[in-house]
Amino acid sequence: MSFDYSKTRPERTQWRDQKLSERHRKWGFNCPAIDIDFLMIEFHVGKPIAIVDYKRYTGSIKNLNQKSINAISTLASNSNIPFFVVFYWDDVWAFQITAINNIAKNILQQHKINKNKILTEQQYVSFLYKLRNIKLTKEEEKLIKFLNNKLPE
Repeated sequence: MSFDYSKTRPERTQWRDQKLSERHRKWGFNCPAIDIDFLMIEFHVGKPIAIVDYKRYTGSIKNLNQKSINAISTLASNSNIPFFVVFYWDDVWAFQITAINNIAKNILQQHKINKNKILTEQQYVSFLYKLRNIKLTKEEEKLIKFLNNKLPE
């Protein structure tokens, strides 16, 4: 794929800070930036335990080898933090975890979560607690019990 180095991609969604987005695009092709839509840092007692890029599931999993994913992965790996892209279904609250860096891949392997497995909300939230090495309290167990336990159809 060839690029016109004098142009950048136009704004596609129109819901970001339009002025800054348009201005940054004028800075040229070789000055790319990531407009992070829903990147979260999962943490415990002030220490980051994972970077999660949440993406709404829309029927097809998009390419995760894009440059922006690579940039976030580099930051995460350099900080020794797992980086996951998590697709979610908001109609049933189910989640599919994709490990991006090797740290994340090792964690999924350790927790026996297969690459394309879809988790219920109960399973996913339990996984988040396990990432933190937290023994669940009775209240947390009760909270998780009332979360969704169905997979998308």
